[in-house]
Amino acid sequence: MQELRIVLIVVGVLAIAGLLIHGLWTNRREQSGKFSDKPLGKLETESNDSAPAEEPVAKQEIADDDFEVVKKVSKSSKQEPSFGAMDNDYSDPLLDSEPETRQELEQEEPIKPKHTKADDLPTITISSDAYSKHMDDDLPSVSATDDFDIEPEIEVEPEPVMATAPAVEEEPEEPQLEVLVLHVKANHNQQFVGTQLFDSMEQNGLHFGAMSIYHRHADLTGNDKVLFSVANMMKPGSLAHDDPETFVTDGISFFMTLPCYGDAEQNFKIMLHTAQMIADDLGGNVLDDKYALMTRDRIDAFKRQVQQFEAKKRAKQASQAL
Repeated sequence: MQELRIVLIVVGVLAIAGLLIHGLWTNRREQSGKFSDKPLGKLETESNDSAPAEEPVAKQEIADDDFEVVKKVSKSSKQEPSFGAMDNDYSDPLLDSEPETRQELEQEEPIKPKHTKADDLPTITISSDAYSKHMDDDLPSVSATDDFDIEPEIEVEPEPVMATAPAVEEEPEEPQLEVLVLHVKANHNQQFVGTQLFDSMEQNGLHFGAMSIYHRHADLTGNDKVLFSVANMMKPGSLAHDDPETFVTDGISFFMTLPCYGDAEQNFKIMLHTAQMIADDLGGNVLDDKYALMTRDRIDAFKRQVQQFEAKKRAKQASQAL
């Protein structure tokens, strides 16, 4: 903004100086044109000899001035003889036109130079020193110690490097859960009474526990891992009772989940043997998961199911170990 103001000042000064120079040049041209364009008058002979003789006036232009200097030329009082007709034929144009020129000069008023508006304007001299000084005054001084509103440098913090967590060894994924189910049902639409049922179950190593059902543990004390469980075949499956004599049911259900604690095939044998023992005590029948009588083929099918499950489990563990 400061530089634009300085440029406008300089342009204005140059424009004013140009107007002054142009005005002076135009005035001088007009004044010189008035004298150069004026005619010297007609060349004609004076017929009147009685006209008073006056000193001729010679007109001389000064090359260095715009004004004409009028000089009086002393004329000899001696009058030249008249030659009559010869004078008329051989007359001097300068001398013949002298009275007429003199009259014109006398009638003309002294020429004054025209007063133009440009004369009233002050003369402005542009000094390079003054301009440079003005430039120095207008421009603000910049020093190394000046305070500037400089945007602070933003330090980019390095992105935190995510610490790579140590590789955690994945636990071998367990195979899909499978359930082996057996039933012990009373014969001929009869029911098991609680006193006989609970006594037989306890005699075969079952203990009443969680979920109000009986469980077979790895040890006979009932403090180790559960191998399989026994629930009421009737809904909701609970074997809870206040008085064993009043408790009756159509049957009980044995179930073992795979995978299980210990040897799955051995656990199935224990469950099947326990079911057969209780069925013999109560006079019931052992049924498969579809409530059909247990046969040798169904027992072999259960064993194959257990063996296949164990084979899948070992293969998966071996592949994960690699």
